[in-house]
Amino acid sequence: MDHLNFKAAEIGATLSDDRFRALKDRLRLDLIAVQQKARSLARFPIVIVLAGVRGAGVIDTLNLLNTWMDPRWIESHAFDGPTPEEQGRPPLWRYWRTLPANGTIGLYLSAWHSQAIAAGARRNGAADFKAHIRRIRAFERTLTDTGALVLKFWLHVDEAIHKAATGAHKIDPVFGFRTSDAALPPQPPYKAMVKTAAELLAATHTDAAPWHVVEGTDDNFRRASVLSILKDALTAHTAAWEARGKKDDIPGALPPELPEAKRLPPLEKLRMPRLSGAAYCRAFPEQQHRVYAAQKAAHAAGIPCVAAFEGWDAAGKGGAIRRLTYSLNAFNFHVVPIAAPTDEEAAHHYLWRFWRQLPPAGGVTIFDRTWYGRVLVERIDKFARKPEWKRAYAEINDFERSLADAGVVLLKFWMHVTKKEQKRRLLEREETSYKQWKLSGTDWHAHKQYREYLEAADEMRARCSRVPWHVIPGDDKHYARIKVLETVANALEKAVAKKR
Repeated sequence: MDHLNFKAAEIGATLSDDRFRALKDRLRLDLIAVQQKARSLARFPIVIVLAGVRGAGVIDTLNLLNTWMDPRWIESHAFDGPTPEEQGRPPLWRYWRTLPANGTIGLYLSAWHSQAIAAGARRNGAADFKAHIRRIRAFERTLTDTGALVLKFWLHVDEAIHKAATGAHKIDPVFGFRTSDAALPPQPPYKAMVKTAAELLAATHTDAAPWHVVEGTDDNFRRASVLSILKDALTAHTAAWEARGKKDDIPGALPPELPEAKRLPPLEKLRMPRLSGAAYCRAFPEQQHRVYAAQKAAHAAGIPCVAAFEGWDAAGKGGAIRRLTYSLNAFNFHVVPIAAPTDEEAAHHYLWRFWRQLPPAGGVTIFDRTWYGRVLVERIDKFARKPEWKRAYAEINDFERSLADAGVVLLKFWMHVTKKEQKRRLLEREETSYKQWKLSGTDWHAHKQYREYLEAADEMRARCSRVPWHVIPGDDKHYARIKVLETVANALEKAVAKKR
């Protein structure tokens, strides 16, 4: 970890204008060439994090990368304090939703690490700092496990230079007018910031997502160092992907340890209670009123809710969702139907499309099928390789922990029907004109794979049960719909009472 020693970046390293001019044309050509190569492959995203102390040239470096590379395939994201919209969502939400697509570059300024440093430098901020580190490690591991190139630069100067930096813009001998770091958000005092940053870098430096500490005393030296590191890393990463040819495999082996599998009753042993029509007619308006009142109180308290529906085809997910939404204020909920990913979604990490749809404070997002597709249909039909769906258990646990830590009421429903009942409903869809639209070519295919889905669903529940599952017996639709409404009402009432 000696390369992360800040003192080694305070020695006053310089590079003359003549030497830099001799390097820059070749560097620029090489960067453009390797960027275009990565763009043509379109197999992985590039995430570049720029952080450091004010006066070390952080903003100049971002501007330089946009100038020297093709800006059509670069998106720059600079973050200040969370907006009201961002405050109502998990801390990583604003970063996930901006992640670059395969073949493109995301430049990040004052991003997740700056937020962590600000927390760690605060008095009594130790617990918050540790939580940030845990989230960062999980976030970056999720990106690199799926093949992303993640490069992190800490640009550094000593305290004297930091204090001497006036923040004024100036004329640069090589590039002309350039902006300073004056636009950076407020930072903690130098000593507190550097101390906390050293702890953060040590805790989040990995072989797959390394930190590079670069001295920023001399502009030419900083520029040449950052550009050379980027060129070499991007060249090596692109070459590794080229060597795989047209195979769809990605770097990364199976995780060393899968999440612990809890002992849960197997789905095929589930009892299937029934509810009479008369009992349903009495219970339905009562439970709808409970849901409406509880969600109204949750909205007032700023408590978000995610209701995630999984289960068999023809298990009653759609019917349960319709009864639930009928109980909610139309201004407060959003239903997200999940099908095969679009081209845009397929060019991102599989969790990207779910992070983007998370509800604001007080809102409700209902997912009709979910992120568990990774360990269900993608596993069974081999759309995901074994290392991918095996890793997904830990990735999903991290995702759901992020939601729970942010105060999201997460309700996971498995709508269960027996194979016999599923077959009866699929035949009914075939024979009933107004139900035929529900039947797709994949429904019978999945029915034939009932046993494989049963095994995958049991393992999914066992390994991803930190946020508990609500298994809904669905052979009787009346019973299932009332059980879903009761579960939502109970959870929201409990969350509201806890916040009071």
